[in-house]
Amino acid sequence: MNRNTALRLTRSSAPKVARQPRRWASYDRASLTHDALLEKVEAGLGEDGDGRPLKIDADAKTVSTAAGRLPISPLFDPAWMKARRRVQKAEPGPRLGRFRLKLANNPFARALVTPLRKCANTGATLPRYFLQDFELVKHPETGKGWWAPGPLSFDFMQPTKRPDEAQLDEARLDEARLDEAQAAEAPPAPEMTQAMAAVTAQAQAQEGASSETAGEKRPHRAPVTTYTLSKKAVVGAIGGPNRKFFAMMTGIRTGMAMGAETRDTVWRPDMGDILLRMMRREAVDALITRTTREHGPEERFVEACARWEDVAGVKLRGCVLWLPGAAGGGGGDGSRDAVAGSGSGSGRGYATLDVPGAKYGRKMPVYDLGWLLGEEETRRLREAAAVFRDNEILVMKQWPSISAMRLHLLLWRLQGYLVESPPRPRMGSKQGREGR
Repeated sequence: MNRNTALRLTRSSAPKVARQPRRWASYDRASLTHDALLEKVEAGLGEDGDGRPLKIDADAKTVSTAAGRLPISPLFDPAWMKARRRVQKAEPGPRLGRFRLKLANNPFARALVTPLRKCANTGATLPRYFLQDFELVKHPETGKGWWAPGPLSFDFMQPTKRPDEAQLDEARLDEARLDEAQAAEAPPAPEMTQAMAAVTAQAQAQEGASSETAGEKRPHRAPVTTYTLSKKAVVGAIGGPNRKFFAMMTGIRTGMAMGAETRDTVWRPDMGDILLRMMRREAVDALITRTTREHGPEERFVEACARWEDVAGVKLRGCVLWLPGAAGGGGGDGSRDAVAGSGSGSGRGYATLDVPGAKYGRKMPVYDLGWLLGEEETRRLREAAAVFRDNEILVMKQWPSISAMRLHLLLWRLQGYLVESPPRPRMGSKQGREGR
């Protein structure tokens, strides 16, 4: 159908729209007092024939006129008006109590409250944080549709103010408002290599749009967006030889946005490696920004520890960054035994460190940066930040900052992206029957 052709509906084919229910209006508590309502009603009555203002006796239910006192309508009764109007809810006050403050600044709690989305390939419905968004962008040279990683994983990684300033802004911490805050001006995605020109088409389009008007700027979120489980094996399977996974990912989207140009799209076969490099680069850039500061103490965001026992004494501790093989590293030969890990058979899984006696933060995630960031990015991190070059055990703190929280979430996402899930036993196998 030609998109310029308007679809005209006749009376018989026009859909019948149900009448929407009336919405209740809320009023300020100060405007619902007896005196405020009485003053508002008297202001609308005006004056009598002698030029005197009409007055209402709320107790006697009468109004003064030139002909004497007459009964008033129930519509003018302040008690009736107050009963019919809803009081506006007061704005929430500041969080009180240590538990509520800790919960609001907990990155894992923030990940769990993100909106639910569904992975088309695995059928898993999870909070949006555990899924990776891919959006359809136009190649700057060929004009063909290419799938590229979305911005949800990389938004607000760099601090907007000085790195030593806390940025506690609850309105921006809400995921639903993060998109609106950056709708007018979104930071470009990091450019990887020339071979990834199609994936970074969004960033190149934003750089070339500097001479365009504000109304022609690309929106922060693409109209066509799909989600898949944030696992390297799942993302790699979509670009594999079996095209069923790619068809399932794009087949879940329907509607007016899925036009003819969205059918013949390109998915890079190495998308799993590309997304891994993007997350690693973003994490290293944020760590370098946090540790190469010019203001305040050097250990404000990342504090080095000589031994594993010293981690418990760090204030505002969030997670442990373990970098084996540092020049001045500590921990000794028992470094691997100090943490409890679970995950893949190779030992590269989810590791935690127990802090006995702590009321909050009794379990801390431990990230093996050498494995998490890769050899190339680990070398760049050590060259740029001296604290990672001279220490083996470091603690990244949980400051009430949006960018600091996003860095914690990115490290956890990167850990889950690389960890290989153990194979599930078949229901007909002996292992599956024993587990029931």
